[in-house]
Amino acid sequence: MKRKIRKFYQAVIAELTEHKNTFFVYLGLRLLVLGILILQIFHQNYENAFLCILTLILMITPSGIQATLKVEFPSPLEIIVLIFIFSAEILGEIRSFYMRFLYWDTVLHTLNGFLCAAIGFSLVDIMNRQRKMKLWQTCRN
Repeated sequence: MKRKIRKFYQAVIAELTEHKNTFFVYLGLRLLVLGILILQIFHQNYENAFLCILTLILMITPSGIQATLKVEFPSPLEIIVLIFIFSAEILGEIRSFYMRFLYWDTVLHTLNGFLCAAIGFSLVDIMNRQRKMKLWQTCRN
């Protein structure tokens, strides 16, 4: 079990160093989440601290998927996913943007729709690049 975790961690680190343009986004957002986590623990707000931990896990997920499935997501898509996670969890829940800004929820749901469409098109493109599976040919036949 420890070997799998270590191998997964090394694969995630390799993915992060491979895409240097997304590395700074990863680093900046994670440092912000860690800072908010420390503040939430300091203020003894353990529910929000747990939400920060879950947010950090969610931020690792795209890199983990790329490492384990050996697929490449476009860097802008990864950045949009990370900003969406940060906006929904940290800004929306912890910083109460849902209450402060009238259309915060609408903006996030609209962005989520576009994000799902982009992920769908990216997955079709990724599958078509593989020699084993050509999705477009499979659908036409």
